[in-house]
Amino acid sequence: MPEINQELVAAFKEKAALVSATVVEKQSLAEAMEYAVEVCQAKEPAQLLANENCEKGPLGPLGCPTRVTKILAAPSLTDEEFASLTKLCEGKKIQCIKDGLRDHLAGIDVGFTFADLGVAGSGTCLANTDKEDVRLSGMISEIHILVLQKSQIYPDLPSVAQILRDRMKDGKRTYSTFITGPSRTADIERVGAIGVHGPLELHIILLEG
Repeated sequence: MPEINQELVAAFKEKAALVSATVVEKQSLAEAMEYAVEVCQAKEPAQLLANENCEKGPLGPLGCPTRVTKILAAPSLTDEEFASLTKLCEGKKIQCIKDGLRDHLAGIDVGFTFADLGVAGSGTCLANTDKEDVRLSGMISEIHILVLQKSQIYPDLPSVAQILRDRMKDGKRTYSTFITGPSRTADIERVGAIGVHGPLELHIILLEG
């Protein structure tokens, strides 16, 4: 297992904070999943901007009904890990889903996925998004939580170029997503807006190892 470079970890945390990402450190995946459930519990319910077959709550600020049961999408987990996450959500009005995210395009409360590596120079995470459900969990969730191993933090983009080449060398279709902070744009009259093209919040969980 690669050694952890504490200087790179510190630089990554600093840069990620500058682009409005929330960075926390946990000792294990179990702790990371507990954190995801806590974040899901604490957030306001997602507003339904399209028809969806679910129990609806009071109208939100935009005049749209809210979803009574929140949704936590974790398409990257193994069956055993997903079972543990589901158990954590029991009795908390949180529905865990692992696939079929296209059925929830009206909005997912929290997406929980993994980053392959991090770039300290910009606070960026690189995620393998070959699977559609993994791509969607980072695009249509109101809050996206990424789990990153501290040992997989690299200094800058040139230092990860060979990793990308290796992913593409066999000619198969691949999707790699670079994520730097929550979604933001200033396309409309140069006014900055958060969450227009993706999550309102990005949480990065740094794991030991």
